[in-house]
Amino acid sequence: MLPDRYIDLLAVGLLAIPAVAALFVWDALPAEMAIHWTAAGTPDNTAAKPLATLGLPLFGAATVAFVRLAPDSVTSTPGGETVSILFVAVVFAWVETLVLIWNLGYRFNMLLATLPVLVLAAGLVWYALRAGEW
Repeated sequence: MLPDRYIDLLAVGLLAIPAVAALFVWDALPAEMAIHWTAAGTPDNTAAKPLATLGLPLFGAATVAFVRLAPDSVTSTPGGETVSILFVAVVFAWVETLVLIWNLGYRFNMLLATLPVLVLAAGLVWYALRAGEW
């Protein structure tokens, strides 16, 4: 198994991918970006472009640091810290990618696009129960 610092770097690297991609398409993104959708797929919340593109990756990096540095009594991480950190990084990177794609004008079924998150969450719970870490 990789040392924790490599997992943390991988997680932060995953979070950085959509943030760097946003910088490449910065001029094509609207000043106010949709960041939340109803179940019907209609945007119902927006944020300024800097917050919408950099806020979630920065929050994700802070979450990685918190999960890794906080005492175990504060963080009940299913499956253990490493698996939870990777889960958070993948989910945040996926969501930020969906936000970017939508705001670049590509339309898709947002409910269907979030299905991988539910599958990953179910997998995390299954892993945690099987490993006896939850």
